[in-house]
Amino acid sequence: MLASAWLLGEGFHRLGQPALVGQLVAGVIIGPSLFNLVQPTTDLAAVEGVALFFIMLLTGLTVDPSKLVAAGKRGALVSCVSFAIPFFAAVAVSEWLGIGVASSLTVGLTVSITAVPVNTMVLMELGLFDTELGATVVAAGVIDDIISFVALSFILLLAGGNASSGWSVATEVATIAVFLAAVMACEHFVRHNLERVRRWTDTLERGLGAPGSYFALLVAAAVGVSLLAEWAGLQLVIGAFFAGLVLSELAGPTRLGEASSVVRGATYGFFGPIAFAYIGTEFIFGSVVAVPLLVLTLLAVALGSKFLGGYAGARVSHFSSSQSLVIGSLMNSRGFVELVIATTAYQLGLIDQRIFSVVVGVGILTTIMSPIATRRLMRRTADSGET
Repeated sequence: MLASAWLLGEGFHRLGQPALVGQLVAGVIIGPSLFNLVQPTTDLAAVEGVALFFIMLLTGLTVDPSKLVAAGKRGALVSCVSFAIPFFAAVAVSEWLGIGVASSLTVGLTVSITAVPVNTMVLMELGLFDTELGATVVAAGVIDDIISFVALSFILLLAGGNASSGWSVATEVATIAVFLAAVMACEHFVRHNLERVRRWTDTLERGLGAPGSYFALLVAAAVGVSLLAEWAGLQLVIGAFFAGLVLSELAGPTRLGEASSVVRGATYGFFGPIAFAYIGTEFIFGSVVAVPLLVLTLLAVALGSKFLGGYAGARVSHFSSSQSLVIGSLMNSRGFVELVIATTAYQLGLIDQRIFSVVVGVGILTTIMSPIATRRLMRRTADSGET
């Protein structure tokens, strides 16, 4: 997986495309769709989980919290518009194709999601991560993910249709709200008490004698926050992002640079290629070919409605036309969270094997196409001087 992902990633990079596209394609080639050298397994899924944890930790460590806060309103607006338009479009089309209500709602949810890990790697490769556009896309993606898990709870409530389920949904939403409030309160405290907090971290670092102890402590803290996020009903990787966001301020510029350098090297050299290659192995070509009308219809709706939603949200947020095209394209990547939602829905009986295969196939295809389209649109944006 690592060798093929690195080779194809390097090849696509030399062709002027993001390396992660090559890594995804590598997974498709070595997976069950073609040569069947690697099959998705529980062990590999665990490795992918660790890989995505470090990708999201790097995102949190790298993003400037002040820029993310400043982009919060725009990100929320882009998220809401880019989530609502594809959701209702996909639900309507699914109903028209004769899929049941619960299945249609689930398909609409998977189509509406944006993959933060994918966009993070694309933004870094394109040099857009530390910009207002990049912060807005990251903020919108994180909000999308939070909305998606809350929405899944409501879909389960509709499918179950009992009072106890309603109480369970209310409890889940309240738990997520408590976690987010705690993270924001912690970030607020650190930001307004930087000198005192950094004196404490300096004392702590001087007391650690073993090499790498400070980095190990940082990762342990990130794992702790991630586990709290999972307890609250979010994905562990969302917790890793919030942990990196708080730790980036707590660590200070020097230590942050050292920690980020270690995580960046590991992410680009190992975790990223493994994660995206594994996503590629989950694509089953035979299952998609069996229902071409359903695949083509959902693919067209997924691409068109999500792009329109991202573009409209960006325009309403006062981005230029060229920048809005880039944002619309970036919002079209799905990948990891979409696979988590689809797998959960399949295990709970909300969708059958056929719909599951189609949803996974559409998610991977759009994830491959989004970075390629973004690269082309970026050239137009650069030519217009709006980057």
